[in-house]
Amino acid sequence: MRINRDNNTLFLIPDTNLVASQIEQLRDFFLEALTGHPDVSTVILQVDGIDTVDSLGVNLIIGIYRQVTSESKLFKITGAGNKFLKVAAFFHFSALFSISGEEKSR
Repeated sequence: MRINRDNNTLFLIPDTNLVASQIEQLRDFFLEALTGHPDVSTVILQVDGIDTVDSLGVNLIIGIYRQVTSESKLFKITGAGNKFLKVAAFFHFSALFSISGEEKSR
């Protein structure tokens, strides 16, 4: 897990699938990152390479979204692969926030 900051944008970058065995560690890390950067206006969950999202992973994403929007900040997900996009479509993430797929040409 890591974070990156670019001007007013905070990137949350998990290095593991968003599954039950990882959720507590991911949640604590991301909440600490959000608390440590209160002045950003946009938070992006960068999910490149994340294939598996279970129900607790969905709860983690929604929790981050709620935390960010409660502070009047913009939340987005980028780099979603096909499996991630299927989960996102099932849970209607796009009704709440912007989600984009991974870029194929680099």
